[in-house]
Amino acid sequence: MADYEVYVDDDRYRVPSLYLISASSEARARAMVNELWRNSDHHQGVELRCDGERLWGLGSLADVAPMRRQSAPETSGSAL
Repeated sequence: MADYEVYVDDDRYRVPSLYLISASSEARARAMVNELWRNSDHHQGVELRCDGERLWGLGSLADVAPMRRQSAPETSGSAL
């Protein structure tokens, strides 16, 4: 079993909703995400990730450029 993050673009909200799922394979996770996407007319798109890495997207999130993890920018100067 592996854990996956699913982002859902829902037209009722300003930001994507996050779902956490467990699946026996990536193929099973994709099937679950596809079902989630089709369960509501409000769902405009879905994106599947594993450990923060984008694996797949449908609908409005199909062609989104992958976000990459990055460190916070370093600041210079003295702290207040």
